[in-house]
Amino acid sequence: MTDAALLTALRHNTWANLEVLRFCAGLTPENLEWTVPGTYGSIHGTLQHIVGAEQGYLFTLTGGELPPAGPLPTDGLVPLDELRARAVTSAERLERILGGDFDATKHFRLRRGGTATGGVLVSQYLHHGSDHRAHIGTILGAHGLAGPSYDVWAYGFERGDVTPNPA
Repeated sequence: MTDAALLTALRHNTWANLEVLRFCAGLTPENLEWTVPGTYGSIHGTLQHIVGAEQGYLFTLTGGELPPAGPLPTDGLVPLDELRARAVTSAERLERILGGDFDATKHFRLRRGGTATGGVLVSQYLHHGSDHRAHIGTILGAHGLAGPSYDVWAYGFERGDVTPNPA
């Protein structure tokens, strides 16, 4: 059985990805091309990178199973609604993996060579999205836009796991 704290972290990651995708769906195509030095790339490119990387971690964790929709194309950006659908599918796949007989100490062969334990791969899945969502927040802020609140506290408030101070 999967630890409830791990499931909360995974579900926050999914929720945060979807919050950013929802917000970005309201931006213009020109806004989606914004970038600033020190970030991964454009907003749209960063969103696609997050989703594609999650599919890659799952490819490794499943021993080479491709996502149901196939891999993301490498020659262009896909629409945000497709990224959203893929993000949901990846989260569902990871929850099924973690809900089975997942062994966090098992080593998995990495495509770039070497191995990593399942625990490290799942941790990277979560960290990677957080890191790049912060890039998107930086890009938006540098262009004078306040992005959505997608941190763990906002997730907790939405779920009712965090309550406001009654003062």
